[in-house]
Amino acid sequence: MIYSSENGARQIYDLGNGNLYKFRPHMGVFESDIHALLKSTTRIPVPTIYNEWVTSEGITDSGDPVRVHHMVMEKIEGEPLVHVWEHLSSESKARLALQLGDYLDELHNITRRSICSFDGGPLCDSYGLIFEEGYEAEGPISDSHTLWLAMTSNLQRDPSRTMHQALAELRSIMPACLPAVLTHTDLHQGNILVRDGNISAIIDWEGAGFYPRWPAAKRFMDILLALRTQSSGMVEWAMKQMRR
Repeated sequence: MIYSSENGARQIYDLGNGNLYKFRPHMGVFESDIHALLKSTTRIPVPTIYNEWVTSEGITDSGDPVRVHHMVMEKIEGEPLVHVWEHLSSESKARLALQLGDYLDELHNITRRSICSFDGGPLCDSYGLIFEEGYEAEGPISDSHTLWLAMTSNLQRDPSRTMHQALAELRSIMPACLPAVLTHTDLHQGNILVRDGNISAIIDWEGAGFYPRWPAAKRFMDILLALRTQSSGMVEWAMKQMRR
């Protein structure tokens, strides 16, 4: 075993023949479908998935089936960027940053007319990129107003006059959300493999879905996250940010 999550629900084994075996909770889509699209439309390096299947492993306390996702996939040679970054030269860091930027540009050229999961269903925002924790995914979402209501559903119930004023002002600066772009959702240095000074693979695409193209809208999301704390100090900060 070369990796295990703290609860053991995600594990990876080196099979010793150039392949890896991985299992994890099923997230509704098959990662091989995502890889196939990436290979056919971009230059983003991803492993080949040779076999992929789902099994039922009992039921939860609420009666839902426990579905486990299994994969046998190519082992890509390379080290996680997080392990090598501090040892790289400035030139190597710049080259990797440019490569990653180019790959993300290609990724974001894959679009949909709705905010949705990879297979077109409701978006399961497991990493909380746009929805609050516990939000029950609906959709797909095809317009800005529906997205706004989904992102602010809890805040809309806040009786505070200040909160409703803040929401009205934030709504007025909400950037366009469509077309939605294919997004990795868990892109960090541990999921970027590097070999000989180049990106050899970007891995762990199971959470990929179609999200708003909002990398330039960090200010909007920072303000929304501040409002979600519902603390008077953060709401006051958010109001000041919107009136700068």
